[in-house]
Amino acid sequence: MHAFAIQTSFFPHARPSSQGVPFNEEEAGRRRSQALAPIAVASFLHAPRRRGFSLVELLVVLAILTILAGIFVPYFSKIREADRRVRCADNLRAIMDGLRQYASLKDPRGKVSHDYPATPAEPSHNGYTAYTGADASDPFAPGAVKPNDVTASLWLLVRDGFVPANRFICPSTADTPEAMPANPRSNFTDGSHLSYSYASPFSTATGYKMNDDSHVADFAMMADKNPGNSGKNGRVTTPAYTAQPFALARANSNNHGKVGQNVLYADGHVAFQTTPYCGIGHDARRDNIFTALSPIPLSPGQRPPTESNGFYGHDIGPSWTNDSYLVPTSDD
Repeated sequence: MHAFAIQTSFFPHARPSSQGVPFNEEEAGRRRSQALAPIAVASFLHAPRRRGFSLVELLVVLAILTILAGIFVPYFSKIREADRRVRCADNLRAIMDGLRQYASLKDPRGKVSHDYPATPAEPSHNGYTAYTGADASDPFAPGAVKPNDVTASLWLLVRDGFVPANRFICPSTADTPEAMPANPRSNFTDGSHLSYSYASPFSTATGYKMNDDSHVADFAMMADKNPGNSGKNGRVTTPAYTAQPFALARANSNNHGKVGQNVLYADGHVAFQTTPYCGIGHDARRDNIFTALSPIPLSPGQRPPTESNGFYGHDIGPSWTNDSYLVPTSDD
């Protein structure tokens, strides 16, 4: 009786069956839901709402992300460039191996020449040319490449199979390896396929030779490409060896963002140098590897200060036995 009273008091419209048994359970559930619905709606309306980010909070988050990006992006860029420098140095070591193999070749009489690669020269001309006669089948044939072609001389290492073409590409540049045609060629087609400069083998200076037994250990054999003397970034003859680092950077190779250049020396070691004054000499007083010490060949025993700014041009060559003049340049 009490249970019946409670049910009928909570659901005033409920009616017991005519037989005196409890009302239908399904009907009771429906009516109970109707009775509780207003309570649920009121609870939802009065529940605390979740608050979104304010403008100030969003700006703080963006500022933090900007600071983190400013810290880590240069850091990762520096790591990538360090890796490129290592691979660039590996290229120069591989080229040095090729130079030594070339120098060990024997002439028709069976005698080792010891000479590093060089195409035909004009005996009376002290300068250099570059990228001529690329489509010629034989670089030593008359009229194939112009005399004193320094890039054709390097191409002999590729042509004879001592160094693959991709080794002449610095990873820090946008240069691409020279495509290898079906028929032999005689030169690199242009500067976009060669990232390095080579000590010019063409000089009329007395006693000058490019071979494996005529240079001192700190003679620069090759390096990241000479920046030349034109454009806003190339000023290879301007800064003195005593100039501030920012001024010296203008004479550095373009390959590594003017920071410096990998240099291959005659004894086979490679070093990254932050100044072009890194050839023979002592302490900071060293030869500028991208210029010739004198505009004309020097007489035996004559030598101006090694650390002179030097001279640059197609009509200039190494002026004495250990004068590093690395060409071609970014101007060629």
